[in-house]
Amino acid sequence: MVSLNFCGPKCSHCCFVLSIWGILMLVVLGALFKTNSRALRSDSSDNTVEDMHNIGQNCFIAAGLYGATLLISFWQMRLSRKAAQQRAELRTENSYSSY
Repeated sequence: MVSLNFCGPKCSHCCFVLSIWGILMLVVLGALFKTNSRALRSDSSDNTVEDMHNIGQNCFIAAGLYGATLLISFWQMRLSRKAAQQRAELRTENSYSSY
């Protein structure tokens, strides 16, 4: 049987948490850039309103990519959990069959 589980439980949990953090951070940054925040005006290359909107749009696109990573990580967490349950069931069946 082919397994689609390419990421272990620890790695998938780590990616899940980092994805949540990335989404929150980039959505906040994107909103601040879209509203032309004074604190971030010096971070845009030309200091124009259009440049600020473009940076905000890029932040939202990156947040979407983190969302895709979040979904993949969640999927891998579920596959890892199912695989662990199946291994536990096999161990209990094998321990009872030895009696």
